[in-house]
Amino acid sequence: MLFWTHIFDLLAKSAGMALAVALLLLSLPNPPAKVGLVIFVLCLLAGGVVWWFALRPLSSWLHARVRLGARLSWAQARRASMLFSPVRDILRWHPLWEVRHLPVTERVAAIEEAMEQLQAQQRAKAEQLRAAPALSHAIRWLNVAVIIAAIVVTANHLPPASWVSEFQARVFNGEYYPMLTGIILAAPVIALLKALELATAPRKITIIENPPGFEDRVAVTAHPQQQPENAPDPDDHSRFAPPER
Repeated sequence: MLFWTHIFDLLAKSAGMALAVALLLLSLPNPPAKVGLVIFVLCLLAGGVVWWFALRPLSSWLHARVRLGARLSWAQARRASMLFSPVRDILRWHPLWEVRHLPVTERVAAIEEAMEQLQAQQRAKAEQLRAAPALSHAIRWLNVAVIIAAIVVTANHLPPASWVSEFQARVFNGEYYPMLTGIILAAPVIALLKALELATAPRKITIIENPPGFEDRVAVTAHPQQQPENAPDPDDHSRFAPPER
């Protein structure tokens, strides 16, 4: 699932979001004024950091202990988060329900083996990413730069963010939303960079090895005068002679 994988992961992510909202409410002046984009981003980052270092491994530890009956340590639970609360491949998670059918003494080792296999797959994907063209790496860094630039110009009311805010004020009866301004500025540029990356990406070509003897047949077809070394002599009729008695 996109948002949560198991019940403890749902509780952990809900707690992280609740913490971010609580920090945002505590940071507001009294009476509350308009929320700045920088304050919103900082509170969101604080909730994400707490979730990453504490709530995420806690959810994996509970899933392993309660649902799988595997007594993982805290360090093992932090590593097991790649299985039970994935971030890199968010569309796939590995519940490892089959571990429950193993003896209790073998369950931790089975989870460790699954983690090693997943890490090997991630290392292979990382090698493929490093082998990507230089333009792809440049586009990824440009995406980050665009997001940072949108936050800076929106927080400081600089053009073109000020123009977008003025347009919002005219549409929404004098109100404007800094977060919407940042999204309006960053989204078109990121979409354009993504289209450029897809347009310049190399096409995948599957190379099939030639079957045995393929080179000999190609040589005969290209040069009919040449025959392979092991080809029979057309003037030698001894192979058709009757066997000697």
